[in-house]
Amino acid sequence: MRSQRIAVAGGTGRIGKHIVEGLLEIKQQYSLEIIVLSRSRSSDISYAGNNAPIVLVDYQDQSSMRKVLNDFQIDTVISTLSGTTPDAFITSQESLLRAALTVPTIRRFAPSEFAFNSEQVPSIKLYQMKLPIIHSLRQVKQERTDSFEYSLFSCGVFMNYLGYGNTKPEGHKAHGHMPHFPYIFDLSKRSADIPGDGEKQIVYTRAEDVGKFVAAATQLEAWEEYSEMAGDVLTMNEVLRLCEDVCGTGKFNVKYNSREDIAARLSPSPETTEKIMENFFAEFLLAIMDGDCDVKRPINLNNLVDVRPMGVRKYLEQWWG
Repeated sequence: MRSQRIAVAGGTGRIGKHIVEGLLEIKQQYSLEIIVLSRSRSSDISYAGNNAPIVLVDYQDQSSMRKVLNDFQIDTVISTLSGTTPDAFITSQESLLRAALTVPTIRRFAPSEFAFNSEQVPSIKLYQMKLPIIHSLRQVKQERTDSFEYSLFSCGVFMNYLGYGNTKPEGHKAHGHMPHFPYIFDLSKRSADIPGDGEKQIVYTRAEDVGKFVAAATQLEAWEEYSEMAGDVLTMNEVLRLCEDVCGTGKFNVKYNSREDIAARLSPSPETTEKIMENFFAEFLLAIMDGDCDVKRPINLNNLVDVRPMGVRKYLEQWWG
Protein backbone atom coordinates (compact mmCIF):
# COMPACT_ATOMS: atom_id res chain seq x y z
CA MET A 1 0.00 0.00 0.00
CA ARG A 2 1.50 3.30 -1.08
CA SER A 3 1.51 6.25 1.29
CA GLN A 4 -0.96 8.99 0.51
CA ARG A 5 -1.32 11.22 3.58
CA ILE A 6 2.01 11.71 5.33
CA ALA A 7 3.05 13.42 8.57
CA VAL A 8 6.73 14.25 9.16
CA ALA A 9 7.50 14.73 12.84
CA GLY A 10 10.33 17.21 13.38
CA GLY A 11 10.26 18.22 9.73
CA THR A 12 11.15 21.89 10.23
CA GLY A 13 14.93 21.47 10.27
CA ARG A 14 17.95 19.43 9.23
CA ILE A 15 17.21 16.02 7.73
CA GLY A 16 13.51 16.38 8.50
CA LYS A 17 13.21 19.39 6.22
CA HIS A 18 15.04 17.58 3.43
CA ILE A 19 12.51 14.75 3.69
CA VAL A 20 9.62 17.23 3.60
CA GLU A 21 11.15 18.84 0.50
CA GLY A 22 11.57 15.44 -1.12
CA LEU A 23 7.90 14.75 -0.52
CA LEU A 24 6.83 18.17 -1.81
CA GLU A 25 8.80 17.52 -4.99
CA ILE A 26 6.57 14.53 -5.79
CA LYS A 27 3.39 15.85 -4.15
CA GLN A 28 1.50 16.65 -7.34
CA GLN A 29 2.71 13.58 -9.21
CA TYR A 30 1.17 11.26 -6.61
CA SER A 31 -1.54 13.59 -5.21
CA LEU A 32 -0.01 13.48 -1.73
CA GLU A 33 -1.14 15.31 1.39
CA ILE A 34 1.77 16.29 3.62
CA ILE A 35 1.84 17.89 7.07
CA VAL A 36 4.74 18.72 9.37
CA LEU A 37 4.45 18.10 13.09
CA SER A 38 6.37 20.60 15.22
CA ARG A 39 6.69 21.71 18.82
CA SER A 40 6.85 25.37 17.77
CA ARG A 41 4.89 27.54 15.37
CA SER A 42 6.48 28.55 12.07
CA SER A 43 5.54 29.25 8.48
CA ASP A 44 4.50 26.52 6.09
CA ILE A 45 7.34 24.78 4.28
CA SER A 46 7.34 25.67 0.58
CA TYR A 47 9.30 23.79 -2.06
CA ALA A 48 8.93 22.98 -5.77
CA GLY A 49 5.77 25.07 -5.92
CA ASN A 50 4.04 23.09 -3.16
CA ASN A 51 3.36 23.72 0.53
CA ALA A 52 3.25 21.61 3.68
CA PRO A 53 1.50 23.15 6.69
CA ILE A 54 3.12 23.18 10.13
CA VAL A 55 0.86 21.64 12.77
CA LEU A 56 1.66 22.36 16.42
CA VAL A 57 1.85 19.26 18.65
CA ASP A 58 2.96 18.27 22.13
CA TYR A 59 4.89 15.00 21.86
CA GLN A 60 4.12 14.24 25.49
CA ASP A 61 0.36 14.47 24.88
CA GLN A 62 -0.90 11.44 23.01
CA SER A 63 -4.48 12.71 22.79
CA SER A 64 -3.44 15.91 20.97
CA MET A 65 -1.30 13.96 18.52
CA ARG A 66 -4.09 11.44 17.98
CA LYS A 67 -6.48 14.26 17.12
CA VAL A 68 -4.10 15.78 14.55
CA LEU A 69 -3.33 12.44 12.89
CA ASN A 70 -7.01 11.56 12.86
CA ASP A 71 -8.17 14.95 11.56
CA PHE A 72 -5.77 14.74 8.63
CA GLN A 73 -6.45 10.99 8.13
CA ILE A 74 -2.70 10.31 8.12
CA ASP A 75 -1.60 6.89 6.88
CA THR A 76 2.19 7.30 7.25
CA VAL A 77 4.24 8.86 10.05
CA ILE A 78 7.92 9.63 9.47
CA SER A 79 9.79 10.60 12.63
CA THR A 80 12.89 12.78 12.37
CA LEU A 81 12.89 13.77 16.04
CA SER A 82 16.27 14.41 17.63
CA GLY A 83 17.76 15.30 20.99
CA THR A 84 20.49 14.58 23.50
CA THR A 85 18.25 13.76 26.48
CA PRO A 86 17.34 10.06 26.32
CA ASP A 87 14.22 10.16 28.49
CA ALA A 88 12.58 12.97 26.51
CA PHE A 89 13.56 11.50 23.14
CA ILE A 90 12.39 7.98 23.95
CA THR A 91 9.12 9.23 25.43
CA SER A 92 8.40 11.50 22.45
CA GLN A 93 8.85 8.75 19.86
CA GLU A 94 6.95 6.20 21.91
CA SER A 95 4.06 8.64 22.46
CA LEU A 96 4.00 9.41 18.74
CA LEU A 97 3.81 5.71 17.90
CA ARG A 98 1.12 4.98 20.50
CA ALA A 99 -0.97 7.90 19.28
CA ALA A 100 -0.57 6.75 15.67
CA LEU A 101 -1.64 3.19 16.46
CA THR A 102 -5.05 4.44 17.66
CA VAL A 103 -5.75 6.18 14.32
CA PRO A 104 -7.68 3.88 11.92
CA THR A 105 -5.93 5.16 8.78
CA ILE A 106 -2.35 4.62 10.01
CA ARG A 107 -0.48 1.93 8.06
CA ARG A 108 3.20 2.95 8.18
CA PHE A 109 5.72 4.31 10.67
CA ALA A 110 9.40 5.22 10.18
CA PRO A 111 11.37 5.91 13.38
CA SER A 112 14.15 8.48 13.59
CA GLU A 113 17.24 6.74 12.19
CA PHE A 114 18.70 8.48 9.08
CA ALA A 115 22.40 7.83 9.68
CA PHE A 116 23.77 4.39 10.54
CA ASN A 117 21.36 1.75 11.76
CA SER A 118 21.34 2.25 15.52
CA GLU A 119 21.49 -1.50 16.20
CA GLN A 120 24.85 -1.68 14.41
CA VAL A 121 26.58 0.86 16.62
CA PRO A 122 26.03 -0.24 20.24
CA SER A 123 29.06 1.72 21.47
CA ILE A 124 27.49 5.08 20.51
CA LYS A 125 25.61 6.17 23.61
CA LEU A 126 23.24 8.64 21.93
CA TYR A 127 22.12 5.90 19.55
CA GLN A 128 21.11 3.64 22.42
CA MET A 129 18.07 5.87 22.91
CA LYS A 130 16.90 4.93 19.39
CA LEU A 131 16.59 1.25 20.27
CA PRO A 132 13.36 1.21 22.35
CA ILE A 133 11.16 2.41 19.47
CA ILE A 134 12.57 -0.35 17.23
CA HIS A 135 11.69 -2.94 19.85
CA SER A 136 8.20 -1.44 20.13
CA LEU A 137 7.70 -1.51 16.36
CA ARG A 138 8.70 -5.17 16.16
CA GLN A 139 6.28 -6.04 18.92
CA VAL A 140 3.46 -4.13 17.21
CA LYS A 141 4.20 -5.88 13.92
CA GLN A 142 3.97 -9.26 15.64
CA GLU A 143 0.73 -8.45 17.44
CA ARG A 144 -1.22 -6.76 14.63
CA THR A 145 -2.94 -8.77 11.95
CA ASP A 146 -3.44 -5.86 9.54
CA SER A 147 -1.06 -4.41 6.96
CA PHE A 148 0.94 -2.22 9.39
CA GLU A 149 4.54 -1.67 8.22
CA TYR A 150 7.67 0.04 9.49
CA SER A 151 11.10 0.63 8.02
CA LEU A 152 14.48 1.73 9.37
CA PHE A 153 16.03 4.21 6.93
CA SER A 154 19.85 4.33 6.96
CA CYS A 155 22.09 6.61 4.89
CA GLY A 156 25.52 6.62 6.56
CA VAL A 157 27.42 9.90 6.88
CA PHE A 158 25.92 13.04 5.35
CA MET A 159 28.07 13.99 2.37
CA ASN A 160 27.29 17.65 3.09
CA TYR A 161 29.94 17.79 5.82
CA LEU A 162 32.54 17.64 3.03
CA GLY A 163 31.38 21.09 1.92
CA TYR A 164 32.51 22.86 5.09
CA GLY A 165 34.61 25.96 4.43
CA ASN A 166 34.18 26.12 0.67
CA THR A 167 34.35 29.63 -0.83
CA LYS A 168 32.04 29.13 -3.80
CA PRO A 169 29.30 31.69 -4.44
CA GLU A 170 26.39 30.58 -2.28
CA GLY A 171 28.72 28.02 -0.75
CA HIS A 172 26.43 27.69 2.25
CA LYS A 173 24.11 25.66 0.04
CA ALA A 174 26.66 22.84 0.15
CA HIS A 175 25.32 22.02 3.60
CA GLY A 176 21.64 21.93 2.69
CA HIS A 177 19.81 22.21 6.01
CA MET A 178 22.51 20.33 7.90
CA PRO A 179 24.82 21.90 10.53
CA HIS A 180 28.04 23.52 9.29
CA PHE A 181 31.11 21.65 10.50
CA PRO A 182 33.71 19.26 9.10
CA TYR A 183 33.77 15.60 10.07
CA ILE A 184 36.90 13.50 9.44
CA PHE A 185 37.80 15.67 6.43
CA ASP A 186 38.31 19.45 6.61
CA LEU A 187 38.92 20.52 3.04
CA SER A 188 39.22 24.18 4.05
CA LYS A 189 42.37 23.26 6.01
CA ARG A 190 43.43 20.45 3.64
CA SER A 191 43.46 18.07 6.59
CA ALA A 192 41.97 14.73 7.59
CA ASP A 193 41.40 13.11 10.99
CA ILE A 194 41.09 9.43 10.13
CA PRO A 195 40.34 6.55 12.50
CA GLY A 196 42.64 3.55 12.13
CA ASP A 197 44.40 2.92 8.83
CA GLY A 198 41.68 4.49 6.68
CA GLU A 199 40.77 1.23 4.96
CA LYS A 200 37.32 0.87 6.51
CA GLN A 201 34.52 1.57 4.06
CA ILE A 202 31.92 4.17 4.89
CA VAL A 203 28.57 5.08 3.32
CA TYR A 204 28.12 8.70 2.22
CA THR A 205 24.77 10.15 1.14
CA ARG A 206 23.92 13.77 0.39
CA ALA A 207 21.10 15.01 2.66
CA GLU A 208 19.10 16.23 -0.34
CA ASP A 209 19.24 12.71 -1.78
CA VAL A 210 18.13 11.21 1.53
CA GLY A 211 14.98 13.30 1.17
CA LYS A 212 14.47 12.02 -2.36
CA PHE A 213 15.03 8.39 -1.33
CA VAL A 214 12.58 8.54 1.58
CA ALA A 215 9.98 10.33 -0.52
CA ALA A 216 10.28 7.74 -3.28
CA ALA A 217 10.07 4.93 -0.70
CA THR A 218 6.62 6.17 0.38
CA GLN A 219 5.39 5.11 -3.05
CA LEU A 220 6.59 1.53 -2.77
CA GLU A 221 3.80 -1.02 -2.47
CA ALA A 222 5.55 -2.65 0.52
CA TRP A 223 8.23 -1.61 3.00
CA GLU A 224 11.11 -3.83 4.00
CA GLU A 225 12.29 -3.67 7.60
CA TYR A 226 15.58 -2.09 6.53
CA SER A 227 15.79 0.62 3.87
CA GLU A 228 19.47 1.20 3.09
CA MET A 229 20.58 3.98 0.74
CA ALA A 230 23.94 5.32 -0.43
CA GLY A 231 25.40 8.01 -2.61
CA ASP A 232 28.77 6.28 -2.43
CA VAL A 233 30.51 3.53 -0.50
CA LEU A 234 34.21 4.34 -0.18
CA THR A 235 37.10 3.77 2.17
CA MET A 236 38.30 6.89 3.95
CA ASN A 237 41.56 6.64 2.04
CA GLU A 238 39.57 6.67 -1.22
CA VAL A 239 37.70 9.78 -0.05
CA LEU A 240 41.04 11.34 0.90
CA ARG A 241 42.44 10.73 -2.58
CA LEU A 242 39.33 12.26 -4.15
CA CYS A 243 39.66 15.32 -1.91
CA GLU A 244 43.32 15.77 -2.84
CA ASP A 245 42.62 15.26 -6.52
CA VAL A 246 39.71 17.71 -6.71
CA CYS A 247 41.38 20.38 -4.58
CA GLY A 248 44.57 20.02 -6.62
CA THR A 249 46.81 21.41 -3.88
CA GLY A 250 48.88 18.32 -3.17
CA LYS A 251 48.77 15.99 -0.22
CA PHE A 252 46.54 16.73 2.78
CA ASN A 253 47.86 16.86 6.31
CA VAL A 254 46.58 13.51 7.58
CA LYS A 255 46.48 12.05 11.07
CA TYR A 256 45.77 8.33 11.34
CA ASN A 257 44.43 7.82 14.83
CA SER A 258 44.92 4.82 17.07
CA ARG A 259 42.19 3.66 19.43
CA GLU A 260 44.11 5.31 22.26
CA ASP A 261 44.22 8.62 20.37
CA ILE A 262 40.45 8.67 19.99
CA ALA A 263 39.67 7.32 23.47
CA ALA A 264 41.69 10.21 24.93
CA ARG A 265 39.12 12.64 23.48
CA LEU A 266 36.23 11.13 25.45
CA SER A 267 34.94 13.01 28.46
CA PRO A 268 34.13 10.56 31.28
CA SER A 269 31.16 12.64 32.48
CA PRO A 270 29.89 14.91 29.69
CA GLU A 271 27.48 17.43 31.15
CA THR A 272 27.13 20.08 28.45
CA THR A 273 25.64 19.60 25.00
CA GLU A 274 29.02 20.46 23.51
CA LYS A 275 30.78 17.70 25.47
CA ILE A 276 28.00 15.21 24.70
CA MET A 277 28.41 15.87 20.99
CA GLU A 278 32.21 15.68 21.20
CA ASN A 279 31.83 12.24 22.76
CA PHE A 280 29.27 11.30 20.12
CA PHE A 281 31.63 12.03 17.23
CA ALA A 282 34.57 10.35 18.96
CA GLU A 283 32.44 7.26 19.59
CA PHE A 284 31.58 7.26 15.89
CA LEU A 285 35.28 7.15 15.01
CA LEU A 286 35.72 4.16 17.33
CA ALA A 287 32.67 2.48 15.77
CA ILE A 288 34.23 2.93 12.33
CA MET A 289 37.46 1.34 13.56
CA ASP A 290 35.53 -1.59 15.04
CA GLY A 291 33.74 -2.22 11.75
CA ASP A 292 30.34 -1.35 13.21
CA CYS A 293 29.74 1.10 10.35
CA ASP A 294 30.58 -1.43 7.64
CA VAL A 295 27.88 -2.25 5.11
CA LYS A 296 26.01 -5.10 6.80
CA ARG A 297 23.06 -5.53 4.41
CA PRO A 298 22.40 -4.97 0.70
CA ILE A 299 21.87 -1.29 -0.14
CA ASN A 300 18.38 -2.14 -1.28
CA LEU A 301 16.72 1.25 -1.68
CA ASN A 302 19.04 2.27 -4.52
CA ASN A 303 17.56 -0.61 -6.54
CA LEU A 304 13.96 -0.23 -5.41
CA VAL A 305 13.36 3.43 -6.31
CA ASP A 306 14.27 5.67 -9.23
CA VAL A 307 16.68 8.04 -7.45
CA ARG A 308 20.12 8.77 -8.86
CA PRO A 309 22.11 10.13 -5.91
CA MET A 310 25.16 12.33 -6.20
CA GLY A 311 28.51 10.62 -5.62
CA VAL A 312 31.39 12.00 -3.57
CA ARG A 313 33.49 13.06 -6.57
CA LYS A 314 30.67 15.01 -8.16
CA TYR A 315 29.84 16.66 -4.85
CA LEU A 316 33.49 17.67 -4.33
CA GLU A 317 33.74 19.02 -7.87
CA GLN A 318 30.62 21.10 -7.35
CA TRP A 319 31.90 22.79 -4.20
CA TRP A 320 35.69 22.52 -4.43
CA GLY A 321 36.50 22.16 -8.14
